[in-house]
Amino acid sequence: MLRELVNSGHAQHGHGPLTQMSVREVMRAVAVVATTILVALAWTRNVNWDEFYFLSQVYANQDGRLDRPLQTAFVHAFGWIAHVPGHEMGQIFVARLVMTALFATTVFSIHRISRELTERDAADIAVIAFLTSGFVLAHSTSFRADPIAAAFLMGALAIMMTGRMSAWQIVAVALLSAGGLLVTIKAVFYLPAYLGALVWRWDDRRVVLRILLAGIIGLAVAAGLYIGHAAGIVSAPGNETTANAHNALTTALLDAGLVPRSREALLWALLSIGAVMLALLGLTAPGSIRTRLVRMGLVLPLVLSVLFYRNAFPYFFAYITPPFMVVAAVGASALGRGRALGALVTLMLATGTGQAVKALSEGAGLQRATLAEVHRLFPDPVHYIDHNAMVASFPRADFFMSTWGLARYRAAGQPVMADQIEHTAPPLLLANRWALHHAMTAPRVQDHPMLLLPDDQAVLRSAYVHYSGVIWLAGREVMLGAEPETIVLPIPGRYRLESAAPVMIDGQMLTDGMTLDISTPVVATGAANQSFRLVWDTHGAPRPNALPSGGVYAGFWQLPF
Repeated sequence: MLRELVNSGHAQHGHGPLTQMSVREVMRAVAVVATTILVALAWTRNVNWDEFYFLSQVYANQDGRLDRPLQTAFVHAFGWIAHVPGHEMGQIFVARLVMTALFATTVFSIHRISRELTERDAADIAVIAFLTSGFVLAHSTSFRADPIAAAFLMGALAIMMTGRMSAWQIVAVALLSAGGLLVTIKAVFYLPAYLGALVWRWDDRRVVLRILLAGIIGLAVAAGLYIGHAAGIVSAPGNETTANAHNALTTALLDAGLVPRSREALLWALLSIGAVMLALLGLTAPGSIRTRLVRMGLVLPLVLSVLFYRNAFPYFFAYITPPFMVVAAVGASALGRGRALGALVTLMLATGTGQAVKALSEGAGLQRATLAEVHRLFPDPVHYIDHNAMVASFPRADFFMSTWGLARYRAAGQPVMADQIEHTAPPLLLANRWALHHAMTAPRVQDHPMLLLPDDQAVLRSAYVHYSGVIWLAGREVMLGAEPETIVLPIPGRYRLESAAPVMIDGQMLTDGMTLDISTPVVATGAANQSFRLVWDTHGAPRPNALPSGGVYAGFWQLPF
């Protein structure tokens, strides 16, 4: 047993604090600190764009707007979240607490499986390795599919590898596996680990048969639940199950090339160097063919996804690495007591501490203020345009502008903004990511693979004016000439005049702050070179300096090269 991190009886005498602490004590300290940090991060951590998108699907389901059945079955379990007070930020905070509880079950499963393959102290080190590995503190409890699926799939693995597979355990494995698959089709990456569990139990053929039975039941349950879920959804063109699955397969795997996220993988390896070294030791440790196959099965989910998966972004590693950490436990056991193990644990704690400091520094204050201002201006939901459904409780007018979404949009080559504005008349635009920020603020329209089409950029520039921060409102800036100016506003509604001098509009003299309803082109006259703005008249009084400039998203950590 690895009773101490450093074995003072091996002619290696250490005097640092780690040499005097048992693995149990370090494990308890890490668990307490990690839990405290994760709860703090649930409130303070900058919300990633797809967390808002995840929440928006819950609202879309409740409002009858959900138009994509694949990977949206989770909405039925989280319908209650829409009733949590505190607009989107408060709801995501509570959702992150739920994710933290699910994450705890993932950690428990890592420990339970590791105990089956090694001893208790090595299992403790596997947990430390996971908690301090790359991106775990920052993304393991985000409100997205990954923490849910990881908890379900690791729970099923733990039962398969350690349980007797009694009747209730068969049901539990079936339900957990079905849940993981319904939440995300990325569950297929865990298949090698599932096969490893079968190999581990191969000596007991009754257990193997029960595991196979659980798998069959799980697939049947997943199919039945999915059919019921999809039956209540009218899919938008291109969002049908087969179309979505085909796009996911081709874009995320077949067309991604080799190691499509090499920079993210390298950064994860650097931040997880201690765990990686232990896992390599575990993978190459002596053992029977069966145990070697089991270790390989636990490592392959990470290796295969890094090699081929396009969307292996930082948040993905917290989902895919739990089986890998079990092999790190085998490596810790093989390394034995000594200064080398103490050094690796010290390295893990150092990298984990650095990541915690970094994650805690990426606050959500601007996001919270932006959403509070949006809800003050629009107390009732309105259609809007943005990158990712940041105002999840409002109906969104455009497509999800992820890198994948932009690639599909650019491949189609068809401008969409004019039609969307005509059909939904969105008075609000949030320039909360690069494509929209560039469209609204760049000196001129440009054509680039990661930008909107030039025609769409021009449409947005002519339909919105800046309010504050990333908030843009329907309107038009006008510079009068010697002749009357005809003004066409594509979004009908009530507009407020912002002008230093009176302006004659359709024969009516208006001064600053006055409003008028506009649904057709209007003619404005006034002094030559006089400028003014027509801005959508919101419920709340305008506060143009309410928000500072700057991006609302912290983005993913990146290497400087």
